[in-house]
Amino acid sequence: MILHIGGASTAAVLVTVIAIFFLIFAMSFAIGTVPEGQRRFSGDWFGAWFRASLPRLVVAGAFSALLFVGSSLSGSSSTTDAQTCDSPLAPLTGGAISDLRLGAAISGMREIATAAREGDATAAQSLFFTTDAHNVSHDIAGPLFSADPDLARALCQSVVGLENEIAGELRPEVLATHAESTAGTLQVARATLDLTGAATSIPGASGPCAFPLGAIGVQPLTEERLVAAVAALRETARIAGTGDVAGASVSFSGDAHNITHDIDGPLRSADPNLALDLCESIAEIERQFASAADMAVIAAEAETSAGLLEEAGRALGITE
Repeated sequence: MILHIGGASTAAVLVTVIAIFFLIFAMSFAIGTVPEGQRRFSGDWFGAWFRASLPRLVVAGAFSALLFVGSSLSGSSSTTDAQTCDSPLAPLTGGAISDLRLGAAISGMREIATAAREGDATAAQSLFFTTDAHNVSHDIAGPLFSADPDLARALCQSVVGLENEIAGELRPEVLATHAESTAGTLQVARATLDLTGAATSIPGASGPCAFPLGAIGVQPLTEERLVAAVAALRETARIAGTGDVAGASVSFSGDAHNITHDIDGPLRSADPNLALDLCESIAEIERQFASAADMAVIAAEAETSAGLLEEAGRALGITE
């Protein structure tokens, strides 16, 4: 606790613990009865004190040694993770980073998060190894580090946290947190790297909404698809109102979320301000799911997004 909360070094913690044990033993004998009838602090007194204290000193020494080893391992792990993210993660494939590939990776990370939120850590682990999402998070590290080192480090920390949990305890809530954080950071990276090659900023926009989001899939923007997405967003709002994080995440994932990306490009040409409002509302939902979710905020933003998506359909002539 001293090491993690107080920021003290391992050696300082060890010295503190030893000093505390020594003072406890010293006080217990100094204010207690005089051993073997000798005068306090005489040579015989110290000898009797040491003989009586020896078993306890051995136990205290063993405890301090265990504390030192445990603190050293904990400190080394944290330091190693920090050092890992001081330079780009090594690429895992030779594949080029395209906007389509990055979009699929973002969806893949959200699938991992959804599986974890549903309590299926095994499925989340399987998706981690069988989809391209993990590979992309490494392959993008070099270009991202050159464009925005701080963003690259944030992505690295999310990815390393996810990797450690996948290889460790497989706690669903931790997996979901890291996967959502990775997906959100990849989304920001997508805007930062502008892989579409046709980014046009909207005045006043910032963060992931400063440039076109890029389509996630190849499905056409149809009335049927848009109506279903609006209904799913309203269902997300309803479920979020009950406080069910996992249920709201499942409702939001999939095409309800994907269509807001697919419609972003065409909408920016037709109505930039409406596109910005929709993007920022969706981005806020994504941020909430990636952190300690405020269900009231998610409910409000999902309802807002549904209304904005309806307006977008009319603006583009998809719906009447």
